[in-house]
Amino acid sequence: MTDLPNGPSLLEEARHTLLDSLLPLLPPDRRYDGLMIANAMAIAAREAAEGEALLRKAISMLSVLLQSPGVVGSNADLPQQLLGLERRLADEIRTGLYDSTTPRRDAARDYLRWSTVVRLRISNPKALS
Repeated sequence: MTDLPNGPSLLEEARHTLLDSLLPLLPPDRRYDGLMIANAMAIAAREAAEGEALLRKAISMLSVLLQSPGVVGSNADLPQQLLGLERRLADEIRTGLYDSTTPRRDAARDYLRWSTVVRLRISNPKALS
């Protein structure tokens, strides 16, 4: 069970407090630092709001593509599992496995496009407009 407000809501409220109340009080040479912190908080809030669902979807897509087992272990292992699968995909791309036109190449392209959009939606949603 999750208490309210949840983590993303708390981050968003803290970010607004930083931007509205604290940032105007910072000396001009520290304003950029405050804006950087606010941006990091917004990214963390969006990432937390997405939860593990995106990690599971990415692992599932890559597991099919790479013909590897799906999610294994606990939720805490998900980021590491995804990293390992993405490294394996990168290695296979480097070896030329996806150079010729095949359904597998199309699946790799689809995953890379999807993961880029997801990452942009979290880190810089304005870039998608």
